Amino acid sequence: MFKPLMSLLLTLGIAAGAHADATTPDQALRGTTEKIQNLIKDNYKTYRKDLPTFYKAVDDVVVPRFDVPYIAQLVLATHYKTASADQRSRFADAFKNMLVRAYGNAMLDNYNSIQIEWLPVRIDGDKALVNTSMSNSGGKKYAIGFRVRKVNDDWKVFDIAVENISLITNFRTQLSAEIKRTSLDDVIKRMESGEFAQTAPGAQ
Repeated sequence: MFKPLMSLLLTLGIAAGAHADATTPDQALRGTTEKIQNLIKDNYKTYRKDLPTFYKAVDDVVVPRFDVPYIAQLVLATHYKTASADQRSRFADAFKNMLVRAYGNAMLDNYNSIQIEWLPVRIDGDKALVNTSMSNSGGKKYAIGFRVRKVNDDWKVFDIAVENISLITNFRTQLSAEIKRTSLDDVIKRMESGEFAQTAPGAQ
């Protein structure tokens, strides 16, 4: 069930960029799509041979377009209230790095085979839902929704849903169970070591 969501996550994440001068959420998302696709196209062989360089490109271009602190708060849920400032910061950074490590290869595998159809945007104040229909080279279509909100006049993504399966809900459930079984510090350490990059649903 989760494989389409997780195997395409970073591939779909290329559409999650934002520019401060964009006037609508979907316009904000398109710019980084083109930027990262062009980077991969121009540097594909280099990135294949040197994944750390590719991960840095993902980190530089895509990740800043996500509202990482807010995502961390949503994923931690009730655990966020009892977490220290240091734990919150480390969790946010580890969660971001986990996604980059776990799904960077999926982006390389699919960057030139994904077709995006942009659907009407639903805006509600400082939040919006950007719906898209994405298809791969095999003709399989996925309904993708990007939930975004304005942060300092910039549209940033805080959740992605594939066929109504929420990234935030998925990881909240998984990590909450682990935190209860061990501790938040233990989960953070395991995320920092890269363990969850191998155990996230659909990463296999």
